[in-house]
Amino acid sequence: MTIKLRELEVAAASVIGTAAYVHYLQLFILKVTTPTLIAGIVFGTIYLVISLGLAKSIKIFYLLGIILPLTGAILAVVRLHLYGFEVFSVINIGFDVFVVPASAYLFYKYRRAR
Repeated sequence: MTIKLRELEVAAASVIGTAAYVHYLQLFILKVTTPTLIAGIVFGTIYLVISLGLAKSIKIFYLLGIILPLTGAILAVVRLHLYGFEVFSVINIGFDVFVVPASAYLFYKYRRAR
């Protein structure tokens, strides 16, 4: 099976764009606390920018699509540990589990082609 890089870019952009939306959505559903506010605004905006960068095939966003969602996933796991189960954290980890390897594959293919 051959993975078409453009289709993977679009898929990763769509998933992380959805993650951005979910980060903003949680601000209206969850009790607003400092961690919720930070995650919602900061990561929502970062993920939105990464989504646009991947959709436009801007190569630096392959690397950012690895580092920043991985950081977000780690922070979400810490949040689950500290505050207990919270559905948005689990959903966002699920998005990151797709985006990080997809971005890593795109980055690997880009670096190999150079």
